[in-house]
Amino acid sequence: MNKKTLSIVVVLILVIVGLYFLLENKGVQKETEIASPTPIQTEESAPTPPSTTTDQTMIDCSNIEDPTCFISRANTCLPVKTRMVSSDNTTQIEIIILGIENEKCHFQRKINDAMDLNCYFPKDTNIMNAIDQTFGNDHGLQEVVDAACANQ
Repeated sequence: MNKKTLSIVVVLILVIVGLYFLLENKGVQKETEIASPTPIQTEESAPTPPSTTTDQTMIDCSNIEDPTCFISRANTCLPVKTRMVSSDNTTQIEIIILGIENEKCHFQRKINDAMDLNCYFPKDTNIMNAIDQTFGNDHGLQEVVDAACANQ
């Protein structure tokens, strides 16, 4: 290998290593921004959940325009709620995670303020997929949903 080729290889390796560290640093910065609670909430901004995963305080994520607030807590079955409107703009839907009860994740869904579902999912269930399954989107969890929501 001549000197010119060796120099090009070294420069390419340095560029790749530099990009790796640059992108890795941005990922850590983004995680920090997502996990840090916002000190002042306005009506226009959705609340950011606390960074601790042991916090049992109910967090109201308002409307689902920013799903990160809800998803980050729902995935670990921490108390959280959010609201959305159906595609026809007439049906109000509220989804609530009440937390772990008797080793199960307690989920509720209200349609136009009336209790529609009251479910207890096994803790190892992918909660977001189970919730999506309750809306008729197939994730192969229909039997889990039927069992978890059977005693309403």
